[in-house]
Amino acid sequence: MAGSKFSFRTSKSAKIIPVINMQAVILAAGKSGRLYPFNTFHKSLINVLGKPIISHTIASVKKAGITDIILVSEPNNNFVEILGNGKKLGVKITYAFQKKPEGMGNALLSAAHLIKSDFFLLHPYRAEFAELKEEIDKLRGTNKNAILLAQKEKNLSLYGALILEGETVVGVVEKPKKGEVSSDLRIVGMCFLNQDFIKTLRSVRPHHYNFESALDVFAKNGRVKAAVTQKETITLKYPWDLLGIKNYFFKKLKRHISKKAEISKQAKIIGEVFIEDGVVISENAIVKGPVYIGKNSFIGTNALVRHGVDIEKNAIIGGFSEVKNSLIQEASSAHSGLIEDSIIGKNCKIGALFATANVRLDRANIKVQVKQEKIDTGLKHLGAMIGDNCIFASRVSIMPGVIVGNNVSIGPSTTVMKNIPSDSIFYTKFSEIVQKNKSSKTNKDLF
Repeated sequence: MAGSKFSFRTSKSAKIIPVINMQAVILAAGKSGRLYPFNTFHKSLINVLGKPIISHTIASVKKAGITDIILVSEPNNNFVEILGNGKKLGVKITYAFQKKPEGMGNALLSAAHLIKSDFFLLHPYRAEFAELKEEIDKLRGTNKNAILLAQKEKNLSLYGALILEGETVVGVVEKPKKGEVSSDLRIVGMCFLNQDFIKTLRSVRPHHYNFESALDVFAKNGRVKAAVTQKETITLKYPWDLLGIKNYFFKKLKRHISKKAEISKQAKIIGEVFIEDGVVISENAIVKGPVYIGKNSFIGTNALVRHGVDIEKNAIIGGFSEVKNSLIQEASSAHSGLIEDSIIGKNCKIGALFATANVRLDRANIKVQVKQEKIDTGLKHLGAMIGDNCIFASRVSIMPGVIVGNNVSIGPSTTVMKNIPSDSIFYTKFSEIVQKNKSSKTNKDLF
C-alpha cells in the first residue's frame, strides 16, 4: 500500500511549506455504530482506491509538511499491523490508546504525554488535510491559541456549532436543538491547537463531550478563531458517505493501465481509468471512467463498468453485468446483474440476475433506517449497502437504501424491502402446486 503509484492532479497554485516542530494528532478510536454494517473494524481502515482511507489521510498530512504523527486508537485495532511506524509512508507514527470510547476529549488526553508542540487535530478520514490546512494557516499569525475549521451547515443538530463575532469564536454548542443557536457554522473536524488547550481540557468535568466544553471555555476567553472554508470536505458518519469519499478521490485520479494487466483487444477503456497489476478484462467489456480496478480483479465478457466504480483487489464482475457508481470491496464476486450506487463488503458472493434498485418511484430523497431512526440521505440515487461475507442466490432484488448486515444469506427470487440484520438467513417462501390437468385439451392442442 505504501508503494502505491497513484498520481493525482494538484493545484498549480498550492504551496506546500514544511512545518517545523509541528505534530498531527489523528483520532482513530470510537465504535462508529452509525456506519453499520461497515463497522466490524475501524472505519478509516476501509479500502478506497486500493488502500485504507487513513493511508490517504497520512499522505495528505505529509504533503502539508508534517511528518510527526500521533495516532490514537483502541488497543485492539490493527493500525500498528497495517501502518507500522510510518517509515514506509515517509512519516513517523507514534501510537496512543484510548481504553474506552469516551469521546474526543478523552482520546486527546490519552495522547497528551506525546504532544511536544503546537499540533493539528483531525479525524482519520480527513484526506483533504493539505488543502484545508491552507485555510487555517491564513489565521495562524493572529496570536490565538486555537483555530477551528468551520463550514456552513443546514442541519447543525448533528455537529458542534460555532457562535462567532467576526472571525473570533465566542461559544461552542454541541449538537444544538433547532433554534438554540443563530449560527449556521459547524466544526469540520480539523483544528489547530497549542498545549494550553490540553490544560483547559484537563480542567473541565470529564464527560463524552468534554472536548467541546473545553473549546467553549477557551472561546469565552477570546482565544479561538474560526477559519471558514468553502472547499469540499469529507464526512464519514453513515455508510453512504463512503460513496462521497470515493468520488472525492476520483476527481483527482489520472489514467493508468498496468503493463501487467491482461486486456482484450475487443474491450474498450474510456476516460480516467486506473487498472492495477493482474487485472483481466474480457472481450467486449466497456470500462468508462472514472473507475479504479484493483489487483487481480476480473471483468467478464460484455460487462459494463461505468462512472465512479471502485473495484478492490481480487474481485469478479461477471459477464453481462453492469456496475455504476459503486464501491466493491476485495474478493467479492457478482455473477451477473445490475449494481448501481451501492457499497458491497468483502468476500460477498452474488448470484445471477442480481439487481439493486437505486431510485424511488416518486423520485423523492432516499431515507435509510439507521438504528431506530429514519435518516434522509439527501440523495435521489442510492442502492444497497451490503456487509462482509454475504451470499445471494439468483434473482435477488434489493430496494433503494436497504442495509444488509454481515454474514447474511438471501435465497433465490427474493425481493429485499427492509434492512436485514447480521448473521441471518432471509428468503421468500413459495408454495408448490402440482395438480391434475382436467382440461380435455392436451398441451399439443394448445400450440
